[in-house]
Amino acid sequence: MIARVSLVVALALGAAHASPARLQDAETAVRGRVEIGVPVTTRRPSTPYPTRAVPAPRLAPESERRNVVVYLRNARPQQVAPMRVAIRQRNESFTPRVVAVTLGSEVEFPNDDPIYHNVFSLSRAKPFNLGRYPKGRTRSVRFDRTGVVKVFCEIHSHMSATVMVFDHPWFTTPGEDGRFELPAIPPGDREITAWHERLGDTTSRVRVEVGRPVTADFVLPVPEQ
Repeated sequence: MIARVSLVVALALGAAHASPARLQDAETAVRGRVEIGVPVTTRRPSTPYPTRAVPAPRLAPESERRNVVVYLRNARPQQVAPMRVAIRQRNESFTPRVVAVTLGSEVEFPNDDPIYHNVFSLSRAKPFNLGRYPKGRTRSVRFDRTGVVKVFCEIHSHMSATVMVFDHPWFTTPGEDGRFELPAIPPGDREITAWHERLGDTTSRVRVEVGRPVTADFVLPVPEQ
């Protein structure tokens, strides 16, 4: 019985020591939801392979949420661990079309199509050209500068993707229901931005205080067709 009581006390003391940090992280989190009014469409030019039809993308608002990045604007640089993610080339599209990574991360570009692709970028943050390579091959890029990197295929002009590189941990992509959470935001007056590749930036100003829940909801504007 004494041993059992000692174990309970030890666990309680451990939880007491660990809970304040977790509690503070939870209480300084910014939560919200992203909504997009109507589907975002884009036209595809004719494919260089005239024998094959390229269907126009039909994306519901829910799927477009995957192309939104929510982040803390003007955040101070922090030491962040690099990531390793993949943007696949499939059905003459980049999948996913938008990824957000930390500084120093490596992004792979596997080719799943039975044709050649040539992945490149002219973006100032990370210019590169991976050259042409066939199905089953992959090539990668290490992103060592922050910023927005637009990625294209030299062979298929309708293919595009975006890599957003951050030097802090306060960024995320909404879930399928549009909900997001940015944990452990530093207290103070903050700006939370929701970015979409074609709808641009939408920024909300919030006051982050320990012990007060913070909500930042976004309804992204849609340009007239």
